[in-house]
Amino acid sequence: MTHEEIMRVALGVAEEAMTRGELPFAAVLADAEGKVVLTEHDRVYEKQDPTQHAESRLVRKACRLYGPDLSAFSLYTTCEPCAMCFTSAWLTGIPRIVMGTTMAAVYTRSGGRHREMPLPAAVLNDRVGGTIELVKGVLAEECLNLFREELFLEKRPGPT
Repeated sequence: MTHEEIMRVALGVAEEAMTRGELPFAAVLADAEGKVVLTEHDRVYEKQDPTQHAESRLVRKACRLYGPDLSAFSLYTTCEPCAMCFTSAWLTGIPRIVMGTTMAAVYTRSGGRHREMPLPAAVLNDRVGGTIELVKGVLAEECLNLFREELFLEKRPGPT
């Protein structure tokens, strides 16, 4: 599958997240042949836990199935990963992260309401020696369009 085809899978997972009251953060793990092997979305509100991000959840799930070395996989995400999620990928040796929209774009779209540590993946990657290939902007507009401003105006239970 192409980057765009896999990101479309992530978009579908993000839409599912929204039906469950979560923000549309979604992650997909693909093997070296481009086959989707796992998907996950944020469960921050469901679990009442601000660490339940899609990417970190996906990495934990993958480690249980494949062990702690995930160097044979690529991570796809609807939004640039935060520092926690980037580090999860880096610690397990994921060699490529394919991103839709950026944290900065989501922050702007939310009117500054979305709380995320403003550390772009490129900065984090530089800090670890540039070991992860970062593919940016895959279906970026489609990913960003999921983050409608009104999502950030709704009263949501639990962490923000």
